[in-house]
Amino acid sequence: MLLDVQYLIFITIVILTSIIILKLKILDFKGTVSSIFMGNLIYLVTGIEGFILVIEFFIIGFICTRFKFKQKRKKGIAQEKGGIRSWENVIANGFAFSLFGTLYFFTSIESFLAAFIASIAIATGDTLATEIGLLSSNKPKLITNFKEVETGKSGGITLLGLIASIIGIIIITISSWIIGFSFNNYSIMAIMIGSFLGIIIDSVIGATIQAQYYCDECKKFTELQIHHKKKNRLISGFGFVDNNIVNLLATTIGSGLSILIIIIF
Repeated sequence: MLLDVQYLIFITIVILTSIIILKLKILDFKGTVSSIFMGNLIYLVTGIEGFILVIEFFIIGFICTRFKFKQKRKKGIAQEKGGIRSWENVIANGFAFSLFGTLYFFTSIESFLAAFIASIAIATGDTLATEIGLLSSNKPKLITNFKEVETGKSGGITLLGLIASIIGIIIITISSWIIGFSFNNYSIMAIMIGSFLGIIIDSVIGATIQAQYYCDECKKFTELQIHHKKKNRLISGFGFVDNNIVNLLATTIGSGLSILIIIIF
């Protein structure tokens, strides 16, 4: 009976949070519906602690995306759709959350819990690296050859972005401990190292196989297949590998590496 009351309270919180998400235009309608289903799953398999971490990721992502948004938009490097995320973004980031959270629920193996937290840390760090890194006064360098590239180009990294990503990883790791998740020192190390490697992997995939297009109207490279209602030319990468696929792969692989680190040590 107590569990039923707790779940009812949780559902009420989810509904209220969803209304706020729509009101603030953090997600579109389909994205909000997807987040409700994902939030329920996370709550059922990791408890309120896991749900709080996911909400923390959403809040940090929202703040960083809107931070100096007009400046980013003026430079043509702001998130499309005014920074409003879609169901594809929710699934891309939430896949690893759900996968490792579910594995932990059925096995109670600590390394899966570490991977769950690492997946959130990767998503948070990657968002910070992108949104804060875009504001760097220095030109980004392509991670594969360290040559200067245009701001906003996939695979480009900046010192500011890397520092921001590390801060994001630390925030999620410390938060997981504060809200009640307990680990040994090896697991904490695995979470942080695996998370940072996940962010590096994100950049490597972005620089190598992610689809890169050229907009003839803007005279700029872009990740968008359609721009100004016209189909852009594919310059490099594979057409099916968009930013969402990159995020899904990076969070999953990076989280998996945190498990491997725990096994090794």
